[in-house]
Amino acid sequence: MHLTHEDNPEIATLRRRMDAFYASSADYPAFQQPSDNPEEWTCVKETILQHLRTEETCHVLEFGVGRTGFPGWLGELRKSVRFTAQDVTPTNADYLQSQADKVQIGKISDIRGTFDVIFSTFVLEHMSDPKHTLETLLKLLRPGGALLLFCPRYDFPFYLSHSADHYGWFQRLRIAMYLCWRRLATVLTRRPAFIVHADPALLHMEWQMDRDAIHWASLIDLRMFFRNRGQIQKLVIRSGSVKDWCVKNFLRINLRFTPAS
Repeated sequence: MHLTHEDNPEIATLRRRMDAFYASSADYPAFQQPSDNPEEWTCVKETILQHLRTEETCHVLEFGVGRTGFPGWLGELRKSVRFTAQDVTPTNADYLQSQADKVQIGKISDIRGTFDVIFSTFVLEHMSDPKHTLETLLKLLRPGGALLLFCPRYDFPFYLSHSADHYGWFQRLRIAMYLCWRRLATVLTRRPAFIVHADPALLHMEWQMDRDAIHWASLIDLRMFFRNRGQIQKLVIRSGSVKDWCVKNFLRINLRFTPAS
């Protein structure tokens, strides 16, 4: 099944192959046009405004930015924000230089400084080292700051990432049953699994949405990870239809974490 964890030696090979794809792909959506995630960004904006009630400036980090449209979306509020953009590939570097106060191309662990607000939209599922990434982000967060994460949620029974698209129905059934057991084990042991898929469909088929989602992100994992570190708030994403609301609030992770003071 190739479901493993980030400390497995084969994950280093996976990371190199994924980075090679992102560096060479001209058709990947994150390289084509600025992102547009107003529902998620509204939650980030509310967090920034809360900080600005007592401070003149808010230092914000968006990691895994792609071709972010967030700075322009902020409008007048942008004047009060010191915005840092991080990504692993230099493909969007010139664009980001025109949008951000600071651009970091490379690992999150190479970022210097601390931030009042850190966020990402649909990035955590592409991480091959989710636990290490979260540990690093917490070190970058200032006292009283907030970390906001938005990504697909793969801990609903029999809901699989599209990175399993290349498997037949029997293999997918086996994976679904295994995941049910692993999620239950996480609840019982209170130890997050942070499952990484080392054989994603992207390496076997042409790219489609989330075939490169190698971290099968779980709200259960995140609750266990953040337990005793601070407060988690599950955010509600507004939507115009019942179906869309259910998808965005049940099949996705939308959370804000604030560390204990």
